Amino acid sequence: MKQTVSVLLATAGAVLSIKSFENSFNNHHQRIGLALYAAILLQAFIGFRRPHRKSKGRSLWYFAHWVLGTTISLVGIFNIYTGLEAFHKRTSRSTRLWTILFTAQIFFMAFFYLFQDKWDYIKKQGIVLGNEAIAPSDQTIPPPRENQKESLNFEPSTKSNSLGSYFSKSNALKKLFQIT
Repeated sequence: MKQTVSVLLATAGAVLSIKSFENSFNNHHQRIGLALYAAILLQAFIGFRRPHRKSKGRSLWYFAHWVLGTTISLVGIFNIYTGLEAFHKRTSRSTRLWTILFTAQIFFMAFFYLFQDKWDYIKKQGIVLGNEAIAPSDQTIPPPRENQKESLNFEPSTKSNSLGSYFSKSNALKKLFQIT
């Protein structure tokens, strides 16, 4: 449902932009915005064409869907900065405050996204928060010994992001997560 609302809002924004503004597509912001809208529609189409679980094409579909979604998000963030620059060039008004506010918003969103992904790990370590100590869970994993690198057990967090759950069975990622 959230994704449908997002596509509808993007469509409404595109229609309003084309009807209300001078869109000669002569600057980077407008061209990137048009490409982003096409990518959003492609992403929605790919989402509706999702293969069933355990089918042959599911892994490839998942990877393509994830890469396209991540790219749309990152290019969308970049396009806001190009829009601020285009506004500055057109009006000669300062966009410094808006740039600072938007950068702070992106920083906090990234911080809390990364923090929520590690919250269960922090709780398992028995970190002290304020005056209360959070007791570690019963399933604490002892630190690895030097000669035990290959035989470590990896237990993925019950709460992880989509990419983490997709790659949770990958031996290379097991080793990476064990080292960190």
